[in-house]
Amino acid sequence: MLKVVQLEIFRKEIQEFPLETREDLFSLIVRFSNGDLMMRKDLKIFKIDDRNKVYEFRSKDQHGNWRIISTVINKELLVLIYAFHKKSQNPQERDKNVIRKRLKGYLK
Repeated sequence: MLKVVQLEIFRKEIQEFPLETREDLFSLIVRFSNGDLMMRKDLKIFKIDDRNKVYEFRSKDQHGNWRIISTVINKELLVLIYAFHKKSQNPQERDKNVIRKRLKGYLK
């Protein structure tokens, strides 16, 4: 089981999400941290740069698409680094830069 840690800025961002959406996303995180298999519609794993793999938890509701970005450290710690309302099909460069900056700051 992975231990889950939230960055302080992440906590502020996630508070802007609708309550039901937050509950849906955190239930996905609990399942993932317990080692459950995840469907692609709920979780996407990709590399943000040459060294860092990130995990994108996904939720969709009547207001749009919601995302939580995290990373796993030493196979024991799941760090929640970014929460945002996705408004376009492709990832925005602004969002990628936020993720890179937070990873760099956390993984020093």
